[in-house]
Amino acid sequence: MKNFDILVFALAVCLSFLPIKAQNRQSLEKEKAKIEKEISSMNAILKETRKNKKLSSTELQIIRKKVEQRQQLVNNLSSQLNVLDSQIKTTQQSISESYRSLEVLKQNYAQMLAYAQRHRSSMDRLLFIFSAKDYHEAYQRYIFFRKYASLQRQQMKKIENKTQELSSMNDDLLNQKQTQSVLLRQEKANTATLNKEKQQQEKLVNNIKKQETQLAKELKQKEAKKKKLQQQINAAISAEVKKQAKIAETKRKNASNTATAKKETTSSPAKKEEKKTYVMAATPKEEALSKSFETNKGRLPWPVGKGVIVSGFGKHPHPDIAGVEIENLGVDIRTTKGAAVKSVFEGEVCKVFPGPNGHKIVIIRHGEYMTVYTNLATVSVSDGTKVSTGQTIGTIATNDNGESEMNFQVRQGVKCQNPVLWLKR
Repeated sequence: MKNFDILVFALAVCLSFLPIKAQNRQSLEKEKAKIEKEISSMNAILKETRKNKKLSSTELQIIRKKVEQRQQLVNNLSSQLNVLDSQIKTTQQSISESYRSLEVLKQNYAQMLAYAQRHRSSMDRLLFIFSAKDYHEAYQRYIFFRKYASLQRQQMKKIENKTQELSSMNDDLLNQKQTQSVLLRQEKANTATLNKEKQQQEKLVNNIKKQETQLAKELKQKEAKKKKLQQQINAAISAEVKKQAKIAETKRKNASNTATAKKETTSSPAKKEEKKTYVMAATPKEEALSKSFETNKGRLPWPVGKGVIVSGFGKHPHPDIAGVEIENLGVDIRTTKGAAVKSVFEGEVCKVFPGPNGHKIVIIRHGEYMTVYTNLATVSVSDGTKVSTGQTIGTIATNDNGESEMNFQVRQGVKCQNPVLWLKR
């Protein structure tokens, strides 16, 4: 019994680490699946982008991001291998301890069988029982003959089953390690391929930079159109903020007057509740919508199914033209041709209007917040339409160069927010 207790304790200590490490592997597997999905989206976009040689600069931006994601995937697989190595060592130690303890039990069991063989007659057993000092000891000896052999066999069976289980677990881990090693080699090879592709694209960009004067001129024209588009968006948002703020203020005044009248007709003063004041939220429902939108920061779905951010929020240098700075009040998302554009949260469409290039812009209000979706070829909503999270509001437009790109913005009133901080990562 003492040996069995020691074995159980040893197994408990060894196996206690396995669930934690398995949980780490599950987390790594989820991360791996997410990265692979993002790489798949980039591949789909690159497939379209490569059709036009003029887009080598944009293609390079996507490839850079793809290389980063691929490197994360390689690191992920390396981490999984480390976890597997640790699990294999722990399992092997458990198996070794199981076999050692099992041998001790077998030796004890063999000694017991030898003893039983020497005292196999019923008379010998009776003499052994009645030779006890007292009734209690005689009873214990009787119980010993009835249960000891059975208990030993049960203990041995349990240890054998556990040993088989650990052995099977070790085989599984070795197979998984072999599989992950193959994947790691593949990913390293893919990263090397991407680095070569990146170098090729860098050469193309360098060739294009020889025409930097022409590129700067084209960029200036593009930025002028973008500026005009942004002026339209800012004007529409400012008008909506003023409109909703006026409505909200009127309702608050009416509510205040009503509360004052009730206070004058009652003897007990009402308890004043302190709460956040929303400038644009005119009803309790809209206040709740604003709070819900805030709560979902970092968890909003993307406005397109497959997308890559090719230009981030705020001011930053142009990725390929030296000395040129870009200002973005949202993020530019490259997607696939004809992709559906979806609302990232429930709300109400407050404005649909054409941009400078003729394509549609949709602004959706979510209480105190607004989201902006540009460059839509088709629109399936209109002013005042109630939309739900994930509802399709239109399809993306594709320009003559084959670019399917939208500018997505998040506003709190007129204040610009970084969309990356709001979208699900």
